[in-house]
Amino acid sequence: MSPELLRAVLEQAPVIAGTGRVRLVNAGPPIRDGEFAVPLGRTAALVVDGADGDALDRLVALAEVVRAAVAEHEARSAELAAERHLGALVGVPGGLAALVRCCAELTGKVTVLYDVRDRMVASASPPGASPIRMRSLDEIGVREGLAPARLDGLTHRHLVVPATHRDETFGRLVLVEHPSAFRPADRTIAHRAADHLGTEFALQRRVATVAWNARSSLARQLVRGSSTMDDLRSSGEYLGVDVRARRVLAYVLGSPADEQALAAEVEEILGAEVLGTRGSEGVLLLVEAGDGPVVRRVKAAVRRATRRTLGQLAVGVSSVCEPGALARAYREAREVAHCVHRFVGPDSPRILAVDDLGPARLFVANSAVGAVRAYVDDVLGPLLTADAADLLWTVQQYFDAGRSVRVSASRLGVHENTVRLRLARVRQATGLDVAADAGDQLTVQTALLVLRLQGYPALPAFDEGGLDEDGRKTA
Repeated sequence: MSPELLRAVLEQAPVIAGTGRVRLVNAGPPIRDGEFAVPLGRTAALVVDGADGDALDRLVALAEVVRAAVAEHEARSAELAAERHLGALVGVPGGLAALVRCCAELTGKVTVLYDVRDRMVASASPPGASPIRMRSLDEIGVREGLAPARLDGLTHRHLVVPATHRDETFGRLVLVEHPSAFRPADRTIAHRAADHLGTEFALQRRVATVAWNARSSLARQLVRGSSTMDDLRSSGEYLGVDVRARRVLAYVLGSPADEQALAAEVEEILGAEVLGTRGSEGVLLLVEAGDGPVVRRVKAAVRRATRRTLGQLAVGVSSVCEPGALARAYREAREVAHCVHRFVGPDSPRILAVDDLGPARLFVANSAVGAVRAYVDDVLGPLLTADAADLLWTVQQYFDAGRSVRVSASRLGVHENTVRLRLARVRQATGLDVAADAGDQLTVQTALLVLRLQGYPALPAFDEGGLDEDGRKTA
């Protein structure tokens, strides 16, 4: 109780009592005979001497008014102090986690923050609180308000407050009734903390958008080669990006819902830096190349990150390249993506690397679809029957083995003469000498590529085998 309030009470008490003498004492000391004490709060009391019953009733009423005023003053003071603490944490490094810690300290309760996808962002416990299992929002069972304790495992009450900013919800703040019971002030503090968390979420999103735009611009400059290396290096140093690093370019043809989220998820999966930017036809991802089978891991990461929408997307992945070769990597990956988009069926891989297809991708990506299909029928039509499946398989293995009859025979588990005989049957059926004529070999390889893109059952599907750690074919 403030000195000003005590002085005002002492001045008004005799007037209200109308009789006797009134003095103010600290609560606790004994009073003299004939005196009556009227508590004002935890630390003070009015002592009246020589007052009748009516005077005491009026002083009791006064004390109730004073106690209510004191409680209101203390609540407002606590809210003001909480507001000062919380407001000072908005816009500073670690703001979300700092706000959650501050809320836990001010309320003395376990505090948890979830984002808009219901993922836990931060949690904090007050000093001395015993550890408890943090519940998911699905387990809590409410999206806003007080969730009661239940016999099915929710052992504490949970207060859920949406973190909003300008009518947009960014997450939810959860206050757990542990280690002590909820107080009236806890709800007020939780709401104020949630308001500040909404502001902090919005601020971080704006900062992230600015950073994304800058990194996106740098990615475009790297691909276009439109800036000098000195300019690129200066921009990279400012953004914390090593522009001299070798990279793999993934061309995602289609319309991923959120290119920033896609780049972030691929980056998280790979543990490597990913620059992203949106083009006219889709999204470009520039992945910093580390050690090991980089292209294989990039394909797997993009497949995982787009697992819900991959059926509507087509992805081409370049080999590992130096910064100066990113323009060529872009053209090659784009050609692969267009090959996938135009010819790959729903049951075939929707993510392929440049060296999965080879140079024939130029013809497949840039020719009319009808013309390409007619070309395949003209070249391999006589072999597109069930009886000729072993011939197609042998020709494919022959090319995969670097046109070695010995290696082909070993892979097929047959005699070398069997391979030669099958190649002769192919020549007899199609008029193309795949064993000796380089032009005929290119013609047949191109047609086989289209059939494999279409998922022709007599041919092997594209897989991760046969590529080295930089995504280039091995013999």
